[in-house]
Amino acid sequence: MDRGAVHREELIEEIRRFMRRVGVEHAVFFGSRARGDERPHSDLNLVLLDERFEGERLGRLLQELQREWKSDLHVGLLPCSPEQFVEMQEWNSLAREAAQHGVRLHVDLADEGQPE
Repeated sequence: MDRGAVHREELIEEIRRFMRRVGVEHAVFFGSRARGDERPHSDLNLVLLDERFEGERLGRLLQELQREWKSDLHVGLLPCSPEQFVEMQEWNSLAREAAQHGVRLHVDLADEGQPE
């Protein structure tokens, strides 16, 4: 399958499956793929929001999360707590873009095990 031609709705469902695998209820999908103006080799940009990411070593955390990303599409991940994300918007232009123009996604982990 040509990953550059994947529809935005399919990507969002793929992101939601990933969120369930890693146990994250809230995320922000942003960048060219979220806007719909991607190029064939554009990556997917995703902020993962969870309190448990506070104070974690980013290198180790990214390795663990990347192992659970089951798509051949490259993903750029930013795992942080909701509070860190708010603070980051003051000095990080990507965090600002995500907050202002990103697609906020939610999965209900309490429904885990229920048919989709």
